[in-house]
Amino acid sequence: MSEPTSQDKPQEKPTIARKAVHNMHHTAYRCRDAEQTRWFYEDVLGFKLAAAMVFDEEPGAAKKREYMHLFFQTTDGNFIAFFDVPDDVEEKMFIARHGFDQHIAFEVDSLEQLKAWRRHINKMGRPCFGPIDHGFVHSIYMYDPNGVQVELTLKDKNYDAILAEDSAKAHDVLKEWTERTRAQKLERLQADMLDQRGIDMSKADFSKVKQEGAQS
Repeated sequence: MSEPTSQDKPQEKPTIARKAVHNMHHTAYRCRDAEQTRWFYEDVLGFKLAAAMVFDEEPGAAKKREYMHLFFQTTDGNFIAFFDVPDDVEEKMFIARHGFDQHIAFEVDSLEQLKAWRRHINKMGRPCFGPIDHGFVHSIYMYDPNGVQVELTLKDKNYDAILAEDSAKAHDVLKEWTERTRAQKLERLQADMLDQRGIDMSKADFSKVKQEGAQS
């Protein structure tokens, strides 16, 4: 029997070194209405409307659905994005949520700028409060028309030193917190859910996910 040639042997896929993930490209939320959302992020906050894309199929699913995907660009080149889905919109989706549940923060350069922005936002008809001193940052808050809390924040003059000190002990503080609060959480949550890291793929239903082909 002849030896297999190089053409007969299965080709090994090259190993690609995994590099660090970099930058935040965008965060995305639902919106009640694209034009209402444009007014807030472009006319009130001054971000650039970078894209207003119309699609007719839900991504990742073989389902016809028309929607718009909006992107607003910040000065650092990143984006905040929104989905306007006319056939899947209900007012309960846009009830203002607590800032602990969801909020997004953008930076300003000075306390004077922070106060000037607060006055401007209030004049534009969106209630805005603050500044609040968080120690490492100082912030004002408002809600966009979709119930997303928006924060404008200023780094404290000692920001770098505060973050460096916190970073040095962050893992120890997190470990102590996890141990101390576990019993309290177990009164409301199941232990297996707290301990879960990966997902049991045998119990996951991907039947509605559109398959674009095998991924390596």
